[in-house]
Amino acid sequence: MSGTYNVTLHTPMGGQKGTVTLVDDHGTLSGSIRSMGSTSFFRNGKTRGNSFEFSGTLGLGFFQLKYLAKGTVEGDIIKAVAMTNSGTFQINGTRAA
Repeated sequence: MSGTYNVTLHTPMGGQKGTVTLVDDHGTLSGSIRSMGSTSFFRNGKTRGNSFEFSGTLGLGFFQLKYLAKGTVEGDIIKAVAMTNSGTFQINGTRAA
């Protein structure tokens, strides 16, 4: 599961390109999500099999977007849903080369 993924976040503002980096250390997940000109680092994630969950806050200028992301990695494909205080966003992408 560990790796960097090129993703698209499907937001109310349209598709937003970004990257998700996952570091799986025996079920404890850390990493970052970079999108919309900001980076959010997280350390409180969990993995089980090919499923993951993590949460954090993405700072967007004066606006703080809190999120809880849940998803799966199947081979080189990442699929997730980010539940935020501004709605639910789909996240889809592939492992970076």
